[in-house]
Amino acid sequence: MPGMYADMRDIARGINQELAAASPMKIGAILVHRDGYKVKVLKGCYLDPIYGRVSNWWTWARVNEDGTLGVQESGYGQGFSKE
Repeated sequence: MPGMYADMRDIARGINQELAAASPMKIGAILVHRDGYKVKVLKGCYLDPIYGRVSNWWTWARVNEDGTLGVQESGYGQGFSKE
């Protein structure tokens, strides 16, 4: 039995790592918010760096027309797409 839990943990870790790699949310990325405006990802993580659990909590700033950064917002990294 104990080996089974370790195997399941390894499987879950592998799935989480694949999802993290596929996510467009990366620090420094310019993405399009689901509401149609551009944002720059400032900080956050898909996987918690200490425990490896899914976090997907991010902070981003709106990109103004002139390229400067505007209002900062935070939330889950869903509903973003690449430019």
